[in-house]
Amino acid sequence: MIYLNNAATTWPKPEEVYQAADLSFRQMCSPLRASSREDCDTYPLLEEARKEVASFLGAADPERVVFTPGCTYSLNLAILGLPWQPGDVAVMSGLEHHAVSRPLRKAAREKGIRFEVAPWRPGVPIDLDFVERTLKAGRVRLVACTMASNVTGEILPVREVARLAHAHGALCLADAAQSAGLLPIDLASLGADLLACAGHKGLLAPPGVGVLAVAPGIHLNSLAEGGTGKDSGKHAMNLAHPLALEVGTHILPAIAGLAAGVKWIRKTGVDRIRAHEMTLAARFLAGLEGIPGVTVYGAKEPEARTGVVSLTLRGHAPKDLARRLSDERDIVTRAGFHCAPLAHETIGTLPGDGTLRFGVGYFNTESDIDAALDGLREAARG
Repeated sequence: MIYLNNAATTWPKPEEVYQAADLSFRQMCSPLRASSREDCDTYPLLEEARKEVASFLGAADPERVVFTPGCTYSLNLAILGLPWQPGDVAVMSGLEHHAVSRPLRKAAREKGIRFEVAPWRPGVPIDLDFVERTLKAGRVRLVACTMASNVTGEILPVREVARLAHAHGALCLADAAQSAGLLPIDLASLGADLLACAGHKGLLAPPGVGVLAVAPGIHLNSLAEGGTGKDSGKHAMNLAHPLALEVGTHILPAIAGLAAGVKWIRKTGVDRIRAHEMTLAARFLAGLEGIPGVTVYGAKEPEARTGVVSLTLRGHAPKDLARRLSDERDIVTRAGFHCAPLAHETIGTLPGDGTLRFGVGYFNTESDIDAALDGLREAARG
C-alpha cells in the first residue's frame, strides 16, 4: 500500500509511539483516582506529557495546555467556551474546516453573534485588508484562522492575523491541525491566544487525543462537567486550569503516544520533516504540470504550502479517480469535500464533486510520488 492520506491521519507512526501507547495501556490506571500515587505507576505520565507538549509549543505554563478528545473538541471548546454577547462578531478565513465553521454557526444561532468570512484568492489565502476593516468596524471578539488548509495545503499568515486582532482588542484562535509537527510553532512569537492541535496528524499520536493551549488571562466556560478526580466532595467544578476543562478519565494510551510522538519530532527535527515533505510536494507538483486536464488548487510554490495537494482531473469524478488509484495501484488518497465545504466553496469546487487530495508524510518516498503520478497519467489517457 502507498499511503498518501496523511492529512487525514498520519501513518505509519514511529515505533516509539506504538510502544508508549501499548505500555500505557497494559499498565493503565487512573492517575487522579488511585488510593495513593504509589498505587499507580503511570501517575507521572499525564503531567510529564503536558510539560512535553507545552515545551514543544512554546507554552510558558504547562497548566494552560489542555488535553481533549481531539482537535475538533479543542476548537469547539475554544469557540463555544468564550463569553459571547449578542452582536459580537467573529472573523474566519475562507479555508476553515467544519471544526471551526460549525461551532461559529452554532454560536450565531444560539448566542446571536455574527460571523464574517475573509476572502481568498490564489496566492493570498486570507485577505488581511478585509480582516483589518472588519476589526475596525468593531465588536469583533475572535479571529479564527487555520495555520494550514486541509484542502489546498496553503499556509496562512497567523502571526499577522494575531497582530491585527490584538491591535483591535480581539482574540486570535489558530487551528494547528494541519501544521503542528510539520511547521515550527512557538506560541510566544506566533501570538495566538488559543491554539488547537490534532494528536493523530502531524504530532504522530494515536487517535483520541487533542490539545488546546490557552493563553494566560483567558477563561473558557466548560462544554462538559463531571469528575476530575480532585475536589470530589464538592458539587461545583474546580475552575482551575486544566482541571476545569478536562473531565472524565483521561485516554492515557493516546496521551502517552502523543508525548512519544512529540519527542520523536523533536529528535528528528521539524525543519528536517518540513524539508522532506516540501521536496516530495515539489516533485509531485512538477509532475502534475505535464498531465493534461489536471487542475491544482492553492499556491504553486512548495514553500507556501504543506504536503497537501488537492486536484481535479477533467472527465473524472474525484471519488472515481480515488477508487481507480486504490483498486489498480493500492494508493490511498481522499476524495470529496474533506469536512471543509467552506473551503471548497471558496476555491470553486462546491457545487461540484470536490477534489482528490494527496497528503504526503515524512515516511513517504519519491517512489510513492512517482507511482501516484503514473496512475494519474494513465487515467488522463483514458
